[in-house]
Amino acid sequence: MSARALQVLVLEDEPADAELELAALADGGFRCAPTFADSRAAFEAAFVPGRYDLVIADYRLPDYTGLEALEHVRRQDALVPFVLVSGALGEERAVEALRSGATDYVLKHGLARLASAVRRALEERREHERHLATRRALELSQERLRALSRRLLEVQEEERGRLARDLHDDIGQALTALKIQLESLARSAGVNAARILECADTTRHALERVRQLSLSLRPSQLDDLGLVAALRSHLDRQASIGGLTPNFDAAEAPRGVAPEIETACFRVAQEAINNVLRHAEARNLWLRLFTAGGRLALSVRDDGKGFDLEGARRRGAAGASLGLVGIEERVALAGGTLELRSAPAQGTVLLATFPLQPGEKEGSR
Repeated sequence: MSARALQVLVLEDEPADAELELAALADGGFRCAPTFADSRAAFEAAFVPGRYDLVIADYRLPDYTGLEALEHVRRQDALVPFVLVSGALGEERAVEALRSGATDYVLKHGLARLASAVRRALEERREHERHLATRRALELSQERLRALSRRLLEVQEEERGRLARDLHDDIGQALTALKIQLESLARSAGVNAARILECADTTRHALERVRQLSLSLRPSQLDDLGLVAALRSHLDRQASIGGLTPNFDAAEAPRGVAPEIETACFRVAQEAINNVLRHAEARNLWLRLFTAGGRLALSVRDDGKGFDLEGARRRGAAGASLGLVGIEERVALAGGTLELRSAPAQGTVLLATFPLQPGEKEGSR
C-alpha cells in the first residue's frame, strides 16, 4: 500500500456505494482518508483547492449532478483528478464528461477498474505538475536572460554615450585645434605651405571621421532633440553616403515616448538602414514614424533587390548573420512587435511597434 493516505472527497448519496468505491481503491493498493458529501451544499462546502488528491463523484444525486460538481471543482482547481462513477453512463454523456474536464469515468458494476483509473489519473497529474514546474523554470530562466540582455543593452548605450562624448569633446576638439594651427602656420610657411595644407586636409578628414563615429555611437540629437530629429539626421547622412534618395515622414509620430523606447527604436532603424546600404542595392529609402493602436510605430522600406527572409533567419540562428537577430531581440526586449516582409527583387519592408512606456502592454491605451 502507499505510505501516505490519499485524501479523497467522495460525492455519493448512497453510503453502501461509497464503501464499495473505497473498498475497490483499497484492493488496488490505495490507503484512503475519505471525506464524504451527499449533497450540493456538503460537497461545495467541503471542497477546497489543494486539500484533496482525488475527487470521486456519483453522476446523479437528488439535488446535484456529477457534471455540476465537476464544473464547481474546475473553476477552482484545474489539476485535481476527478473521476465520475455511474450506474449507467452512455457514450454521449461519457464524452460530455471528459470534454468538461473529468479525468475518467467508471461504471458502478465495473469498480474493479477504479483503482487503475485513479492510478493513471494521479500519474497524469504528477506528470502535468512536472511539466508545469519545468515550464515555470524555463520561463524564469528566460526572464532572467531577458533582464540580463536589457542590462547589457543599457550598459552598451551608456558606454556608447561616453565614447561619443570623449570623441567629440576630447579628440574632436584636439583635431579642430590642430587643423586651425596648421592652417594658420601655412599662411606664413612659404615653400612649405602646400605640405602643411596637406596635413591640415588630412586632419580635417580625421576630424570628420571622428564626428561620424561619434554620431554613430550616440547621436547628440537623440538626447537633445528627440527621436524624430535624430532619425531624420541619420537617414539624411546615411542616404548621402549610400547615394540613396531619402524619404522621411514623422507627421503622425506620438508624443511622450520614454527615452529608453526612443533609443530602442533608433537602434532598430539604424540597423535597418545599415542593412539597406550594405545589401539592398536600392535607389530609394522610406522611413516613417507614426502612431498605431496607441503605440509608436516605425516603418523602414526600400526598393532594393530584397532577400530570402527564412534563409536570413537560419543564418542568424547559426551565428553567420546577426543583424536580423539583433533587431528581433531589441524589439522583443522593448516589449515591441516586429514584422518583416521581403522577397527577391521585391524590396523589403520592416514594421516595428513599441510601447510608449516600458512595460506597457499592447492595446492598453
